[in-house]
Amino acid sequence: MIELHKPVMLNEALNYLKIKENGIYIDCTFGTGGHSQNILTKLKNDKSAQEIVKNKEIFNSPQFQLISDNFANLEKHLESLKIKEIDGFLFDLGLSSSQLDAESRGFSYRLNSPLDMRMNQENKLQVEEIINNYSQEKLADIFYHYGEERKALGIIASCFPKKGNKHPARKAFQALRIYLNRELENLTHALEIAVKHLAPGGKMVVISYHSLEDRIVKQTFKEYNAVEDFQLICKKPSVPDPTEIKKNYRAHSAKMRVLERIK
Repeated sequence: MIELHKPVMLNEALNYLKIKENGIYIDCTFGTGGHSQNILTKLKNDKSAQEIVKNKEIFNSPQFQLISDNFANLEKHLESLKIKEIDGFLFDLGLSSSQLDAESRGFSYRLNSPLDMRMNQENKLQVEEIINNYSQEKLADIFYHYGEERKALGIIASCFPKKGNKHPARKAFQALRIYLNRELENLTHALEIAVKHLAPGGKMVVISYHSLEDRIVKQTFKEYNAVEDFQLICKKPSVPDPTEIKKNYRAHSAKMRVLERIK
């Protein structure tokens, strides 16, 4: 199997989810299917695990259904499938390697490519139009609130020392991508829907990669932890071990939080 994207904290996610062979699980950020393939191997299936984890076999499994849509629209798909309770949700909020490395998508500041950054290619607005048409004040507001860029009013490259490992445009790229795709609003809505449909004993696992996402997850889980029906599995987020980071550097900023419905 050729895997384009290494699933981050795979073993930890599977351990927390505690897959039941007849359970219903939703990978809300399918990507190239790294997490889903491994979840599927633990469900009751007529085929062997080796067959299932081949890229094409996952699509042939009767236990698997792929829905291509924003996870903010989760509710309508659960209604259409007549599913009320889910045994486990997984959100891996990182961009896949295939997205980052695709020059035409414009996600990476390391590639000389058009500033697109649309998650949904049907979206008419691109980052290029935002850069060219928004006012300086509006752009500074985007950089500050969605990239936590303290030097939002300056010219980016001139605000940073020439020596350093971090690219001066990284926070601006993050801010523009998050703003364009309404990532924080969609995440907030999707978490609320997922909690609503979590079955008793079910768990929601969320892997975030920057403080804005993690803050939303932390706050949402904290609010539900105060309710009798829910509990946090771990008070502090789990992080990848050094061995995983060494093999997959894109995992270095990952934080995993887990919420369980206990009634």
